[in-house]
Amino acid sequence: MNILDIILLVCFIPAVIGGIRKGFIAQVVAIISIVLGVWLSVKFASMAGAWISRWIETSPQLINIISFTVIFIAVAIVLFAIGKLLEKTIKIIMLGWLNRLLGVLFSMLKCILILGFICIVFESINTRYGIVPASYLDSSLLYGPFRDIAISVFPYFKELIGI
Repeated sequence: MNILDIILLVCFIPAVIGGIRKGFIAQVVAIISIVLGVWLSVKFASMAGAWISRWIETSPQLINIISFTVIFIAVAIVLFAIGKLLEKTIKIIMLGWLNRLLGVLFSMLKCILILGFICIVFESINTRYGIVPASYLDSSLLYGPFRDIAISVFPYFKELIGI
């Protein structure tokens, strides 16, 4: 275990607290928002970019970033509204304790996905600039598994950023 593992573990503290506070429904909605938001954004960014470029004249790269972001945020807003409706239903049938317990588990899963994304992006940057020796990353207990989980959930993301 190295300092990188400790940093990754410390990131779980807010995840556990958030899972208890927000509950299962909010965490599931957050995970679905990430997965569906990234997938739809990648799939439709070029179409949305062509539409957006009719009103905004800028570089194609910036148009792609804008369209990706707009799609991602739109998906998150729609799913957030659905999640709030489901949470109110859960409260009515008095399963709040189960909602919070399962929320911790799904919050940790969401944290792993986010940290995995960060690991993928960092690996891409590190490959180009050699910030951290590869042996140090290989000696980490959590870096590789987090990265691999994110790659297995989003296999196209690795190709998108070019690693």
